[in-house]
Amino acid sequence: MNNYLDIAQNLLKAIENNELKLPTQPEVAVRIRDCAEDPNITPLKLAHVINHDPALTAKFIQIANSPLTRGAVAIDSLPQVINRLGLHFVCNIATGLAMEQIFQATNENIDKLMYEAWSSSTYVAAHAHVMAKNFSNVPSDTASLAGLMHQIGVLPILAYAQDKTELANNKTLLLKLIKEHHSKVGEAILKSWRFPEEICTLPQQLYKGYTDSYDAPNLTHIVQAALLKTQELKKNFIEIDNQSPQIHERLKLKDDAPLHDDIFKQQLQDSMKFYCQL
Repeated sequence: MNNYLDIAQNLLKAIENNELKLPTQPEVAVRIRDCAEDPNITPLKLAHVINHDPALTAKFIQIANSPLTRGAVAIDSLPQVINRLGLHFVCNIATGLAMEQIFQATNENIDKLMYEAWSSSTYVAAHAHVMAKNFSNVPSDTASLAGLMHQIGVLPILAYAQDKTELANNKTLLLKLIKEHHSKVGEAILKSWRFPEEICTLPQQLYKGYTDSYDAPNLTHIVQAALLKTQELKKNFIEIDNQSPQIHERLKLKDDAPLHDDIFKQQLQDSMKFYCQL
């Protein structure tokens, strides 16, 4: 097999020449994002779109009745779910959940890596949800969506390797390629899918390191912190530099619930029970 530099150069050339096949956004995700941009959308219209995916419908009823978001009364229909959780929340979470179906491959080794990438993203989403809720003004559903999407650039790199047997069987080399190049690919994918700018730029922002600023914690800080916490749990697919003291200090600018508070811990446990079982 060619050496790493040759493989990396070929990958970069494929990226620059738009020869790297980008994943197609699932149809249901496209329709849900269209709903999110429709000023006249109603719970019934959104429920009709989501109902086209029975698995997604079941997940939302599970969400609404989970400790993460449940109310006093159990609910069993999508319109009730949307009324409880809100249109914006449902659109964001549905978009993220629909992505699970594209983390699949025909090559056994590549399929395992795609599973690892998706699984680690659910851990990041779970932590980002609770950290956003407690330590910032970032909407928790936006943070969850960002957590689920932050390493979407892994997919075309793994797809690129799928037809190259030696590369597909070399996990160490693949992970090195992914770590160095997935963020640029991820930004291109998210822009092509018309995601909000703050999510499109996130993959590259996450790996630029901590920037000292007096601004309130933003989406990048939240997902960085979530990555660091999941890294401690050895659940990361791609590691980032340990900037834990600075990031935690930033999050405590709005410290409504200390990082080790029992309520926070329970929220995190509930969040992980939901996201990590997707």
